[in-house]
Amino acid sequence: MLAPVMTAALALATPLAAQETEAPQQGETQQSEAPAQQSEAPQITAESLSEEQLDAFVEALVAIEAVRADYLPRIQQQESEAEQKAVIEEANVAAIEAVEGVDNMTPEQYMAIGKVAQQDEELNARILAKLEEAQNES
Repeated sequence: MLAPVMTAALALATPLAAQETEAPQQGETQQSEAPAQQSEAPQITAESLSEEQLDAFVEALVAIEAVRADYLPRIQQQESEAEQKAVIEEANVAAIEAVEGVDNMTPEQYMAIGKVAQQDEELNARILAKLEEAQNES
């Protein structure tokens, strides 16, 4: 039952990466900032993750799920593709802000941990156990 939540939250996280690289266009050129953003991407492995990082990831996952739950009905209510895209972009910004609001977690770290978790069953199981624990506490 928890796997779909993780999958849905990670699915929302994918547009986060696109939004993260598009954001500088508003004030500065993307070309000058894109290489810096890419070089900041942390090299994370399942073995290098601390319990604190896993806890922060789960907190961010819960925050993104809340954003997704809030925005998904709004996206589905839009009549045109352009309106849907606008609400999706708004949701992506809200998701980035949600992750940035978590101590010890950045959107880049969130994406890196999510990618590792998709490929490492043991790490995924640890995250799901922490997620279940967090949901039981609330």
